[in-house]
Amino acid sequence: MPHRASGWWIGVAVTALVALGSGVLVLASNQKESSMESSKRRAPTAKPVVHQGIRYEQLRGARARGFEQNGGVIAAIEVKGGKELWTLQVYKTEYDQHEERDAQDVYIEEMRIDAKANALILRDERGRSFSINLKDRSITQKR
Repeated sequence: MPHRASGWWIGVAVTALVALGSGVLVLASNQKESSMESSKRRAPTAKPVVHQGIRYEQLRGARARGFEQNGGVIAAIEVKGGKELWTLQVYKTEYDQHEERDAQDVYIEEMRIDAKANALILRDERGRSFSINLKDRSITQKR
């Protein structure tokens, strides 16, 4: 019957000092190299908002849906039934061709409803604010 500490011993066995021919000791480990994972930035997630039975949310993977960019695209979805009513690119992201596109995407950080104006108010990662008229979907950048 295995001892409770056997998992610990397996970890010790896998992480071991290995002697090289030159007499230099190198630490060997079974832990994955996470430098690639940590270098990828996480896209902010703006909390969806609901107004008059419609949920407004940032569209994830917009480029895969035919848009030129991943950030700055919203979707309007019926709360009942989950039917997507429309999508809208709020702003255009200018890309430097010498940099990775994913690292340059600009995402929406915050969304709220201005019920009085029947508008969706957005703020992006760069601090820019936009107002979307929910009747005609016209976009105004706020100063």
